[in-house]
Amino acid sequence: MRLLILISTLIIIGCSDSSKEKMKTLDFIQFTIEVPNNWDKVKQRGIDSFVGQIAIDETDTVHFDLGWYSNDLEEQVHFFVNDGKVHLLNEELSRNDSLIYNFVGTIDTVDTSAFRKNLVSWTTIDNRKAKVIQPKKSGNGMTGMFIDSLWVAGSGIDRFQINGKDLKPENERLLIEAIKTIRFKDR
Repeated sequence: MRLLILISTLIIIGCSDSSKEKMKTLDFIQFTIEVPNNWDKVKQRGIDSFVGQIAIDETDTVHFDLGWYSNDLEEQVHFFVNDGKVHLLNEELSRNDSLIYNFVGTIDTVDTSAFRKNLVSWTTIDNRKAKVIQPKKSGNGMTGMFIDSLWVAGSGIDRFQINGKDLKPENERLLIEAIKTIRFKDR
């Protein structure tokens, strides 16, 4: 019986140690994030903010932006109302701005949540209020996080967003886990 307990304990310790070895910390100077070992930094050049990418695998990439004008990851929904029915504009039609405003009714009377691809939730990450975005249907939508106020920078306030679009289901899950580990450096 003792031998069985000893073997079980060694297996559990071995598994937990190997899972730690499969993770690494990416240091982006302004913040750190814990990610799987196979994720890699991709340098980019920003004009008015600190931007970068993380290559997850051969097809999935995560983008981040830290600065005054970081995207709030608010999903745009283009629709029109005709004969009391709400119609979602397809991507091609929504490029024609004149069609977007050509509807009967008001936006206040339309529940657009049914047309959205993403779910929004709120949490705390590194002691900051964070908006977390996940697709309603895995693999079809945005996975990411947005923080409205990090710190005062000059005459503005730095914001932060990180996201991936149409990620594989496993990469969505891993990104959500990684987002929880983000730690910002003091300014």
